[in-house]
Parts: sequence; C-alpha cells; structure tokens
Amino acid sequence: MRRKKTDAELPLLLPFIPGQASNGEFLPRARTLQHIEAEARALEMAEHISWKRGIDRRRFLQSAGGIAVTLAAINLAGCDSGDKQTLPPGVTSGATYDVPADADPDAVCAKLDGDEFIFDVQTHHVDPMGPWVKESPATAAFFRQYLPGDQSCSEADHLDCLSRYYYTHDIFLESDTSIAVLSDTPSGDNGDPLSFDEMKRTRDIIGQLSPKNNGRLRLHSVVVPNDKPGVQYALDRMQARAEAMDVAAWKIYTPWGPNGKGWFLDDPVLGIPIIEKARSVGVKTICAHKGLPLFGFEREKASPRDIGVVAKAYPDMNFVVYHSGWYPGTREGAYDPANAELGVNSLVKSLLDNNVKPNTNVYAEMGSTWRNLMSDTTQAAHVLGKLLKYCGEDNVLWGTDCIWTGSPQPQIVAFRAFKMDPQFAQQYGYPLLTDDVKRKVFGLNAARLYGVDPVAQTCKIERDEVDKLRSSWLDLDGATHEPRYASRGPTDRAGMQRWFANNGGRWQLG
Repeated sequence: MRRKKTDAELPLLLPFIPGQASNGEFLPRARTLQHIEAEARALEMAEHISWKRGIDRRRFLQSAGGIAVTLAAINLAGCDSGDKQTLPPGVTSGATYDVPADADPDAVCAKLDGDEFIFDVQTHHVDPMGPWVKESPATAAFFRQYLPGDQSCSEADHLDCLSRYYYTHDIFLESDTSIAVLSDTPSGDNGDPLSFDEMKRTRDIIGQLSPKNNGRLRLHSVVVPNDKPGVQYALDRMQARAEAMDVAAWKIYTPWGPNGKGWFLDDPVLGIPIIEKARSVGVKTICAHKGLPLFGFEREKASPRDIGVVAKAYPDMNFVVYHSGWYPGTREGAYDPANAELGVNSLVKSLLDNNVKPNTNVYAEMGSTWRNLMSDTTQAAHVLGKLLKYCGEDNVLWGTDCIWTGSPQPQIVAFRAFKMDPQFAQQYGYPLLTDDVKRKVFGLNAARLYGVDPVAQTCKIERDEVDKLRSSWLDLDGATHEPRYASRGPTDRAGMQRWFANNGGRWQLG
C-alpha cells in the first residue's frame, strides 16, 4: 500500500520552478540569476501572505495562490532573456502575467479560474512492469533517478511515479484538462516504455469511469519506419490499428533511429510511404517531433524543413509539429530568414518557402515549449506571436508533455494569465492573444482537428466519475495532499548531467 508522507516530510516547493525544465529529451539551460531571484521572491511572498491569512505556507503553495505568487515573482524579477533593444519605447517586456499582487483568494479565483474546453494533445506515462525495463536498462535508470524537485511520490521504485495511476492523478484530478491524447516515445517493440496495448488499457480504464464512454482519452500510434523490421512492417501495423479504430493520429520521431540515423517525411523510402498509408486508411493526421534534438541522434533530422514540403504536396493531410520546432539553445525573437536554421524560425521558414498559408494543414503544438518559455515572457511572446501569425490562430494546439513535469495545471494557469503587450504585438504584426484566441488554443482547435464536438464532449464528461473524483480530491484538506505540482520526470540540469556522467554521456532509448 502506498504510504503518504506526513506534513512535516513534505517538501516546500513552488508549483513550478522558474527556468527551463527538460522532458528528458534535452539538457536544459542553467537557470539565470533572475530565475533564482524569482524563486526566492515567490517563497518570500508566500511566507508573508500565508502568515497574514493564518494558513500554512506549504498548503498555500499547493493552491492557486501559489501559482499566482510564482507568476507575480517572475514579473518582478524581470526574467526576460529576450533582446530588450527590439522592444517598443516604454515597453519593458513583450508580455507579463496578469495576477493579483496579494494572492487574495477571491481575486485569484476571478483572474485564474476558467471554464475553457482544454484538450491536451501531448501526454505521457510509462509501464513500470513492461519488458523495456530489462531490455533498455539505461532508459529505466534515467527515469528512476531521483531528481531534486520530484519529491511528490513515496513509491520505493521511482518508475511507479510515472505510472498510469499518477498519470490519471496529474492530468485529470489535479488540472482543468477536459480530454487528452496519450502519446508514446520512439523505440523498438521490446524497448517501448509504453506499449500500445498498455495505452489502450489506460484509455479503457479511464473510459470505464463513465457509463457514457466519455472519450476523455485518445491514442497515438508511433510509427518507426527505420526500425529493424522495416518499412513494410510499420505500414502493416498502421493498417491493422486503423482497421481496429484504435488510433486518433500517428506519431513520428524523425531524429530517431536504432542506429542513430533519422529520416525526413519527404524521404521517398521512409517518409512518403507513411504519408500515403495514413492517407489511404483515413487517419490523416501525422504528429511529428520537431526541435528538441533527441540525445545521441541526428540533430539535422529534428529540423522541420520537411514539413512545408509534405504539407504542400499533401493538402488533404494534417501535419502537427510537436514542440513547434523549438530548440532549447536558441533565443527566440522576431522571425529572421537569415537566422532560421534552428528554433521556431525554422518552422516558419519551411512554411514560407513552400507557400503554406496560415490556418491550412500545418499545426503547431506547444508541449514542453510553453513550459520552458513561461519564465521568459518576451521570448514566449515572440514564439506565440510567430505561431499565431504564420501557422494561424486556428492551428496552434495546446500540449504540455506531462506527466514529465507533473500536473499541467501551472502551465494552464500561466497561459490564462499571459498578457501580450499591444505595442509589442503591433510592432511585429502579431495577432493579439485575446481570450477568444486562448480558448481556441486551449482546446477548440484540437477539437476540430480530431473531430470532437466540444459542446457534446463537455456534456459527456460533466459530472462523470472523473469529474466527481476531481471535485472530491480538491475538497480534501490540504494537509492530506502530497505536493500537487512537483515534477515526475527527469527535469533539472544537474540531475541530467549526473546521469550522463554515469552512462557514458549518451542517451540510449530502445
């Protein structure tokens, strides 16, 4: 039986730590002095507010007020690493967080609560008992390492903290997420941390919590045409899964390969057959990992340069660019065709070079990208502005890459509170990030892509067993909770460097 930690044992953690947080696919940049200052300010503000209101500081930090003070501290610390010389006169940041300065509970609820239809198109968990644990010991060791910041799980084996149980807790009990897509990682069959059968089991278990078969969970099927069984094996499996109506979309990782060699979607041997098969079976959405170069594999193949090519050639297909091409080593600014080798600019260049218009068949997904730019508001404003301008306000999708960084609720609240400066938006020709646009990004765009009626879907899930569990969970006394928002996966720079040092400096998956 799981042992819950006592209140004295629980760590004193912010809902999220300012700075970058890896999803396990890249080494995050070191936190700046401003990020460290923001963390200290948030803890000080929490101390003052909780003392003033006569509540425990730890419990306060587990509330929406804890998220509010963290965002307010980012405003105060000036965490931007964007190029301030490009800001309009009198503008100090491309965006700020609109949060109550004193974290008054009523004010926080008024500002940060929402009723949006939230469709998270990128979520993950692992199977702690799967064959991959023995087949891929380096990967298992990577997930098992106990990193600073992840103290929200009292399991003896840290792999259990990434299981179906915690997935359901983080995504559906501790966040406002309405429905989600469960995705997978690239690997051979025996090295897969989450097999397709286990993905279906998760979907079915969550589906059983409603007599209406509420459809809270959709599934990706990962396609690996360059794995040892060969392209035909991948095509046959696509056919079988489509016929069983188990697949909402296909997921591909072009930088990955069993021999360290990736591929491109416009490759006539590996890429084009996948597109043609998806087209013929009628599951016409392909989600491609782009940006975030996987350790040990081809950085070149993480480029979205092929996206515009295939989108132009297959206008009846939909191509979702996971992570929007974001590259953790780049500083995001306005689009510059002379500086478009890496980052979101590389996606924009691919679209412009191939005359792919906004709001057509290329979608930008924000998983990990938004989490890593939340603490740098000018860079975040540039990225959101570019995606809304060049992909279109109907084609930007909400994704969080959770549960690697714990519950997605801090990301949700931050996006609600994010306010782009109107002068900044005007200077760069960015659409304003209005509440209506946020609703589209949060879920309405993905609902259209996946053929979901958001009104009917909301009726299905209202007061289902998941919703009742969520309400009951949130009504519990805060002292009985483990920390709500702490990271589940390998996220901090020092911890990942330790793992590299112990594993030959190379990431091995599968």
